[in-house]
Order: sequence, then structure tokens, then C-alpha cells
Amino acid sequence: MASDLAAAKAKYTGRPRESIKILYDHELLNAPGKSIVGLELSYAPGGWSPPHRHAGATAVALVLEGEFLSGMNGNPPKVYKAGEKFVELPGCHHTVSDNASQTESMKAIVVLVVDTAVLRGEKGYAALTEIDEGWEEA
Repeated sequence: MASDLAAAKAKYTGRPRESIKILYDHELLNAPGKSIVGLELSYAPGGWSPPHRHAGATAVALVLEGEFLSGMNGNPPKVYKAGEKFVELPGCHHTVSDNASQTESMKAIVVLVVDTAVLRGEKGYAALTEIDEGWEEA
């Protein structure tokens, strides 16, 4: 099992990681205990994110530029182009999250509806992305 993880991680060695910018964060008065958070997600050419989940949030991603290779829950990854969107339901395991291009950047807006307590906890915004065990240092 450890060798499988090492082999998987070797595929990403030297590739750039994602860049995330918080655009907004609002508590939802009509949904007590919930907040909505908007993020700008950017990948340089060849960029990627390790396998992860989003703290029980519902996430909706809209690709603005480039092509986003996304695979969830062990299903085959799909390429989403500018103008296309996808949804991650609570508990979804985002197993593949890559820029589909080695030469062009990718940018997306991601909107998450999450328990406000997750954001106000010790980890703050870092709690929104729960990286799989063994990938933390990738």
C-alpha cells in the first residue's frame, strides 16, 4: 500500500500546486449554521491538487479559463472546459484535480456551502480542504 502511494505521488513530483484566493465568506441567515465561501482556484500549466475532500461542504466549480481534469469517488476523470461546471456533494472524494494542460493555465471559481463552525474553528479556511493521509507533504 505504501509503495502504491509512493508511485502515485511520483507522478506529481516537481509539478506546481494549486493557488487559492478567498473571494468572499458570508454566513447564510436563511440557513442557520451554514456559510457560503467563494474561491478563485488557479493552476499553472501542469498544476494539480492532491486527493481531498471539502469538510462536508457542497462545492460547485465553474471553469473560467483553460481545462480542468476532475475525477471524483474513483470514477474516471473528465475534462471541464471554460464555461462548464461540476458539483461535489458532501463527502465527495476528489481523487483527481489537475490542470488538463501542460502549456496553458486554468482558473475556476468554486463556491462552497459549509458549516460555519468549520470556518470558525482552529484551522480556519485551511479546514475547507482535507488532504488525504500521506499526501500532506506532496
